[in-house]
Amino acid sequence: MIQQINNKHCCSRLSINAYFLIVVNLILIIVGCVLVFGHSLNLNREIFDPNHDEWSYNDPKWESLIPNWWDQKNFKPPVGPAEESTQEFWKSKAQKTLQDKLNSRINTNKAKNVVIMIGDGMGFSSIMAARSYLKDVSAELSFEKFHHSGMSKVYCVNYQVPDSACTATAILRGIKNNYSVIGLTSKVNLYNCSASHDEEARIPSIFKYAQDADKSTGIVTTTRVTHSTPAAVYAYAASRNWESDDNLVPDGCDDIGKQLIHGPVGSKLDVVLGGGLGNLMPEELGGKRRDGRNLVDEYKKQHKNSSVVYNKDQLKSVDPKTTDKLLGLFANSHLDFKLFANDETQPTLTEMTAKALDILKKNQENGFMLMVEGGRIDRAHHENQAHLALEEVVEFHKAVEYVKQNTNEEDTLIIVTADHSHPFTIGGYLPRGRNILGPGDYSIEDKKWIFSASYGQGQGYYNHFDKEAGERKSPRGMKYMEPTFKQPSAVPMDEGTHSGEDVGVFASGPYSHLFTGVYEQNFIAHGMMYASCLGPDDVLKNPKCENDAENEIK
Repeated sequence: MIQQINNKHCCSRLSINAYFLIVVNLILIIVGCVLVFGHSLNLNREIFDPNHDEWSYNDPKWESLIPNWWDQKNFKPPVGPAEESTQEFWKSKAQKTLQDKLNSRINTNKAKNVVIMIGDGMGFSSIMAARSYLKDVSAELSFEKFHHSGMSKVYCVNYQVPDSACTATAILRGIKNNYSVIGLTSKVNLYNCSASHDEEARIPSIFKYAQDADKSTGIVTTTRVTHSTPAAVYAYAASRNWESDDNLVPDGCDDIGKQLIHGPVGSKLDVVLGGGLGNLMPEELGGKRRDGRNLVDEYKKQHKNSSVVYNKDQLKSVDPKTTDKLLGLFANSHLDFKLFANDETQPTLTEMTAKALDILKKNQENGFMLMVEGGRIDRAHHENQAHLALEEVVEFHKAVEYVKQNTNEEDTLIIVTADHSHPFTIGGYLPRGRNILGPGDYSIEDKKWIFSASYGQGQGYYNHFDKEAGERKSPRGMKYMEPTFKQPSAVPMDEGTHSGEDVGVFASGPYSHLFTGVYEQNFIAHGMMYASCLGPDDVLKNPKCENDAENEIK
């Protein structure tokens, strides 16, 4: 009996314990569900609420929601433009492209005029992002409408990833050379001034050949006129940094600024527009020159019927009919980024280009050669500031459009290219219609937004990584629409680097078909020389040019 009673008590205790464990487990399950559900609510509220103050402040055009692709049960795919939902739309679009290509003819006229337009640092990601920034990814930038396009390989002789000195030398001199060296063969290394005096190491610019043919010549840039790309038009330098004599090695090399005003090519340029006043002025007048020379005054004395201008109004007032030479210096260093520029005083790239064309086109007999650089794309990318970079791409696109509309395709070859690219990428699955600068996807690993636009290296790392917590910062509340905002970068560096992938080449006009395919970057100069009947004796000559010469003799 006692044993039976004990067994009953034992069973009762076991039953109570079992019930207790079941109840505890149920409570834990309920609490877990509540927490998960609550987190889900918070997640959805944080991510998908278009009216959230912080997001609305950043992106007033928050019109669509990021698809919750990680939730298959409740997944709502984004909806694209209605007109693109039919097969007729895509067939019609493709058929039009096909018809345009079939109707396109090969233009083998002599290129009387040549315009080479360089978007510094404008790689393919910059072009794609600029389409989205401007309108939509389906949009076309002005130069994308050109009939012919190709890709160029941008490496230097001694570096896989180039700088603007060796790439500009390739584009404008027709050879590849060493990193940071301008106009000299690869026999000359960086800072080797004495080697740069060797005449065999000096490769003439295509602008030298244009001047020999009595063409008018000019450069337009948003950088300093002594910076790497414009300097490759007229200078020889064992270092791109020798823009003024303030950092020049003392063994007989002329600085780039001096070569612009007194060099054999620089002194003959009819139009020079950009920044860089400081490299031409003495220290006592706020410049950098230690030799005390005022190269602007020397320019004025050197050229009759010349104009020197320093702001937008002065540029506008220049009369092309009475002006043979024009020097415009609109900043001590580079021009301001378009988004920061004073529109009352600083001319746009298009305005500078327009004035240059007005003056150069006066040479109706022999034509002209013009280099136009959208140079601030590069600097913005170095700073991981994609907003500034894309605005500069748009400005460059406008300048190209102006040149295309104000020249004759029958006799003007236009080349649009980049000197190099940047490790600027567009990642994450960004829906159509979303801001290219903002968050476009979500990481379920760290439960944070992903910015679509990002960089390989640069200062953006510090803005997006929490060192103490050892994790990525949430993009919530970040003011990514501000021009100075730095996109995330994977590796911390003082500034972002260039990248080494091929870049686009877009061509219109005589012999533009030569620029299709994939080729070395230095081919661009050879294609331009062939099309325009320029160049040294040892390059392939266009038979049409020889016929023209024979007709002139007869």
